[in-house]
Amino acid sequence: MAEPPPSDPREPADDETVIVPPDRGVEETVISDGWGPESEVFTAEETVVEETVPPRKPLLWPWLLALLVAVLAGIGAYLYFTQQDETTVPAVTGMRQEPAEAAVRDAGLEPESTQQQSSKPAGIVLGQSPDAGEDVDEGSSVRLVVSTGPPRETVPDVVGQTRTEAVDALAAAGFENEVAEAFSDKKAGIVVSQDPKAGAQLDEGGTVALTVSKGGRPVIVPDVVGTPSSEATAKLQAVGLKANVVGVPSSEAAGTVVAQSPAAGKDAHAGDTVRLNVAKAPGTTTTQPAATAPPPATTTGPGTTTAPPEPTTVPDAAGKELADAATAFAAAGLKVGVAYVPSDEPQGRVIAQAKAAGSEAERGDTVQVNVSIGAEPAADASVPSVAGRRLDEARQALEQAGFEVLALDLSGDELRNSSAIGSQTPAGGASIPGGSLVILYVRG
Repeated sequence: MAEPPPSDPREPADDETVIVPPDRGVEETVISDGWGPESEVFTAEETVVEETVPPRKPLLWPWLLALLVAVLAGIGAYLYFTQQDETTVPAVTGMRQEPAEAAVRDAGLEPESTQQQSSKPAGIVLGQSPDAGEDVDEGSSVRLVVSTGPPRETVPDVVGQTRTEAVDALAAAGFENEVAEAFSDKKAGIVVSQDPKAGAQLDEGGTVALTVSKGGRPVIVPDVVGTPSSEATAKLQAVGLKANVVGVPSSEAAGTVVAQSPAAGKDAHAGDTVRLNVAKAPGTTTTQPAATAPPPATTTGPGTTTAPPEPTTVPDAAGKELADAATAFAAAGLKVGVAYVPSDEPQGRVIAQAKAAGSEAERGDTVQVNVSIGAEPAADASVPSVAGRRLDEARQALEQAGFEVLALDLSGDELRNSSAIGSQTPAGGASIPGGSLVILYVRG
């Protein structure tokens, strides 16, 4: 087998350099030939060759891992603290407030109610927020808008007004009206009642019921001629008529109705007045004995003399109706002063008199009589003052105020509408039961 040719000792690839660190105590660099034993040794100055190691770059992955852990922890904490159980908002619009609030609480929510006027009845839920069906966190608030009902207004007083006036007044106040007609002693077309009453609070747009008079109920005038005035008055009142008693001279017994107007059988309406002419008692004449001189005259001024008052006898009025008693007193030339007092006797009956029956008085004097207001008196009303007015005007004013009227003339002359009223009893401004008798004395 042939041996390989020897390699060229000069090829640098076969050189081997050995570097001995200084800490080994070698101060020379030894270069040896890789082909054999050391043939040459070169000595040089001490040379230290340090190996340069590049600095290590900082590691990033631990920091990235820490950041990722922190982010994941933050997301977990957020979800833990913010994610709560949800619930569905119930539908409560249209329900009453109390059950609506209970339904909201049952769903784990808190109701917050506010109020608002509306056409819906008071207490009805008009709306809600959030809307029904929405999913919200438990414990959230649900706002409820609750109706307080329509605005309320004060009902005006329309009693005594005409139908047209009343309807216009109600419309101006924001109310509707319902009208019914009924017989009444008020003039046809006049409002006699209303419901609700004046001053009541009613929802705007509410309805006020009106009762409007269609006049008095048709009645036939009864025949009362020849009966005592108290009986005649009672018969007229029984059919809804009023009596106007007028004393007139007559040969009939005092207190007897001698004429009436309208006549018996005529048509009338409830509330109309029937005039009754009632006989006055014959005047009392005093016969002086032949030997007795007449009383001396009284001088009242230059060239004027007035005869002394004539004496008269006080009649018995106890137990009589006031109209009959006043007529009897007028026939005797006396006036009555009326005082209404509580009593179990029927209303309008005389129960006492200030001067005893049969005692002597002077013509023109006034004797007080006490008259019963009855067991169930009517509400008090104020008497209009009519002194000095014409008879027809005075009568109208008193009747419109709801009182009965009796006109008397102490002189016995026939009463005329133009006659002036000299005095009245009870006096103007007195408060007496409504419907009571007021007596008028005309000037003689």
